[in-house]
Amino acid sequence: MRVDICARDDYATQGTLLEALARAGAFPDEDFDLEVPLPSGFLQFRAGTEFLTVFADAWVVNLEGPDTLVERVLAELRGTA
Repeated sequence: MRVDICARDDYATQGTLLEALARAGAFPDEDFDLEVPLPSGFLQFRAGTEFLTVFADAWVVNLEGPDTLVERVLAELRGTA
């Protein structure tokens, strides 16, 4: 599943996304600084044996991964988890 999360310049939602990923049990697969604004390109997150990819370009930030995991992160973003 792939979903658009926010516009590239929506820094508040990017910060909320990072918090939602952590609450959903997804942590960076590599050692990098989690800062807002997110760097352009692909960021990999691991939740157990599953992976999520956050992609940021000049226009949008999106999230891709297994349906159930993406839905869990979206629930955390909405505050309904």
